Amino acid sequence: MQRYSENQIRALHSEFKSHKKYADKLAFFDQIFGIIPFSFPDFDPRLRFFFQKEKTDELAEIFKNERNNPGLTESNYILSSFLSRSPVFEEWIRQNISSDSPVELFLEEANGIINKIEFCLCNEYDKSFKLQCMSVFFKGFYDAFSNRVNLPGKKRKFIELYLYAQGIIYSNYIVSLKRSLHEDVINQVDLEKPVSLDLQRKLDLLNELGIIDFLRARFSGMDAFSFENKMVEIICLLTGEYAGLKEPVLKILSKVNRQSQNLNLKRNNLRLS
Repeated sequence: MQRYSENQIRALHSEFKSHKKYADKLAFFDQIFGIIPFSFPDFDPRLRFFFQKEKTDELAEIFKNERNNPGLTESNYILSSFLSRSPVFEEWIRQNISSDSPVELFLEEANGIINKIEFCLCNEYDKSFKLQCMSVFFKGFYDAFSNRVNLPGKKRKFIELYLYAQGIIYSNYIVSLKRSLHEDVINQVDLEKPVSLDLQRKLDLLNELGIIDFLRARFSGMDAFSFENKMVEIICLLTGEYAGLKEPVLKILSKVNRQSQNLNLKRNNLRLS
C-alpha cells in the first residue's frame, strides 16, 4: 500500500475539495486510490467463471466479501469503470487469430457459449448463485445486442455491475468477430475477382483463340460495309463492349490483321529458307 506524506495528503485533499460535482470527486478518488475494492476476472472469451467450479468459486468469494462489507456508490460510474476494462477487440482478434484458430472458430465457440447460457436460464430453476450470475450477465448481453443498454436505476452491488458489464462486453466481442469474418470474406472475394481486360487485350485474346479468323472466313462473302458492321456487332457481343465502338474496334482489328499477316509472312520465309 502506498504511503503518503502529510504534504501529499493536504494536496490531494485540496484537489478533491476543488471538484464541485460528486461524479468528478468520484473520478478523482478512483484515479488516485481505485474505487473498486475487489479483484475481478479479466475478459475471458470462454466465460469460465460460469463453467469451471474454481472460477465460479472466485465470484462467490467476491460476493461474500461484498455482502459482509456493503459500500455501494454511484452505479453509473462503477459500470463505466468495468466497461473501460474491455479489450480493444480489433487488436485482440489480430493477436489471437491464426490459420489453426480462424475467426470462424472463435465465433462458433462464442455463439455456442451464449446458447448454453440461454439454455440453462430457460431450463434450470434451482436459483443457484451461478444461475443468478448468468441471468445478470445475459441481461447485459441482450440489452447490448438489442442496442438498448439502460444505466442502473439504483445502487447495485459491484458484482452485479461487473456481470452486467461483462454481458455488454461479450456482445461487443461477438459483433467484432462477425465484422472481422465479414471483412475476411470481402477480402477473399476481392482476391478472386477476375482480371479486367481493356478492348485491345480482349481482341488480342480473341485473335489468339482463332475466333477473329473464324469470323473473317464466316462473313467473307459480304460486301465491305456489311462485313465491317457484322464483325463489330459480333465482337461487341462476345466482349460485352458497347456496340457503338465501331471505329476503335475496326482500328484494333486492322492492327491485329497486320500482325497476323506479318507473322504468316515470317513463317513462309522460314519455310522457303
